[in-house]
Amino acid sequence: MDKESKKHTPALPNADTRRGGNNPSCAGLTSCTSPEVQSHQTENSHTGMSSDCVHKEKKQWFVLRATYGRTEKALGVLQTANVETYLPMHYVVKEINGKRKLVHEPLLSNIIFAYMTREKTHEFVKEPAITAKWLKYYTDKTKPVEKETGKNPPVTIPDNEMLNFIKLTSVNSEHIMVLLPERCHFKSGDLVRVIDGAFTGVVGRVGRAAGQQRVIVVLEGVCNVATAYIPNDFIQIIETF
Repeated sequence: MDKESKKHTPALPNADTRRGGNNPSCAGLTSCTSPEVQSHQTENSHTGMSSDCVHKEKKQWFVLRATYGRTEKALGVLQTANVETYLPMHYVVKEINGKRKLVHEPLLSNIIFAYMTREKTHEFVKEPAITAKWLKYYTDKTKPVEKETGKNPPVTIPDNEMLNFIKLTSVNSEHIMVLLPERCHFKSGDLVRVIDGAFTGVVGRVGRAAGQQRVIVVLEGVCNVATAYIPNDFIQIIETF
């Protein structure tokens, strides 16, 4: 992420300041991202770790899948182990007992993002961990099977892409949408930044969804997420393909 987009990175409303002892608030989403998440790019750059940690594994954002009904339990286990996590939430309108109600629920069913080393993940997804039966890697089926595990490698999200995703999904809007790739109709290959409105700072590609122009963020191998409607005046082209 470039310097300009860093300036727009918002302070997350629901920080899990586990190191400071405060509980996360519930203003807009249920997130368990610690404040340090915004400094990961500088402390853990894509070139490696700080000079005194060059031989240690690098922390990465892993995508984990809990079995049905175990998301909150998995989140609790990870938090207890001081693992930084992110659970994107959103509001949806549902009909309950004949009445339309606004419901707060996970944006991605059974999915948790967790920031740790590959070695650390073994404490949760590998036998004999008690969570291994119901907490698994979200794997990348496009990559070769690993010799060590006999399975496809786990999906990891680069720090800059994760920060961008958090920025989008931290906005309190019922119009944020998760889209299947075939439902994404990109207007061009241009990469753009939103420069005004609630989604200021979000970087993605302009597309149409539900009949509206939106900016779409692609998490490779996981999902495509679209903002609410974004007018042309709120968009700045930052790279043309």
